[in-house]
Amino acid sequence: MEHVDDGYTKISLAVIGLFLLYEWLKGAHSNGKQTPKDWQMLGIAVSWITIVERPLLILCSYFLFTAFFADAWGTLEWIEADYLLLSVVVFILIDELLHGWVHNFAHARTPANPLLAKLQRWYKVTHRTHHLHGGPDGRGELSVSQTIVVGWGWAFTLPNYWFGYICLYFGLVETWAIGTAIKSLWGIHTHANLDYDLKLLNHPNPLISKTMYGLCHLLTFPTQHHQHHSRSRNSACNLQNMLAIYDWLLWKKLAITYERPKIYGWRKNVKEEGSVLYRYFYRSFDKNKKVERDVTVKAVINS
Repeated sequence: MEHVDDGYTKISLAVIGLFLLYEWLKGAHSNGKQTPKDWQMLGIAVSWITIVERPLLILCSYFLFTAFFADAWGTLEWIEADYLLLSVVVFILIDELLHGWVHNFAHARTPANPLLAKLQRWYKVTHRTHHLHGGPDGRGELSVSQTIVVGWGWAFTLPNYWFGYICLYFGLVETWAIGTAIKSLWGIHTHANLDYDLKLLNHPNPLISKTMYGLCHLLTFPTQHHQHHSRSRNSACNLQNMLAIYDWLLWKKLAITYERPKIYGWRKNVKEEGSVLYRYFYRSFDKNKKVERDVTVKAVINS
């Protein structure tokens, strides 16, 4: 499993590198759009996922599956041998559904059930890091680098990652490799500093603009996901990395806009603004604790 996972990781990192080069050439990293702390967060996140969470996920999933499904290794190989295309489509549909459910759960109101409330709190605090980009001046924008900036524990506890590894265990290697590559590459592109979808939505030709509007109900495009990373009500919308149809029909949180977000990134408290280590590693599981606001930070934003 680790060998297959390494190949997928290298491809994803290479594509992220190409998008970073494109963003740099277009000036998307200058004039406060990308801060030194954004780069530092990328370094911490990549190091943590590579050294800690991914190996831990591989080991835990392998020992868990061998303990409970000792005789099931490779038993589903025949599915992708006879129905590879269908198995990839089904894999993507299930993977996106699992990821979207947790993502929606993390952004939803606190459930009445105390156990669900605690579970949600975990996802909320581990996901918060993904939205803490940009500086206090409000000039920051979303970069492809933010694709893999997630809080510790988020990747390890995502059910779609466990689903992917159980597919590998049951012999759906090509299904996992192709499906994960498609999902990963699409998700990387939605986080990149792109706006081609915005140009198509605002195209003077109604056939082009309406077609794009229709496609936005099926697939997630960059500007849609940029709205999720905005400091606005839309930050709770457009939760899917790829299949917007779930945002539209299941979560009822599809937001199709005709402009880029005015401000990117959630507000940070004083310690989050000052320290990337604190921003990445600190966790507050007290749901009643208010996020401390820095008056000077708010003053800069409102000036």
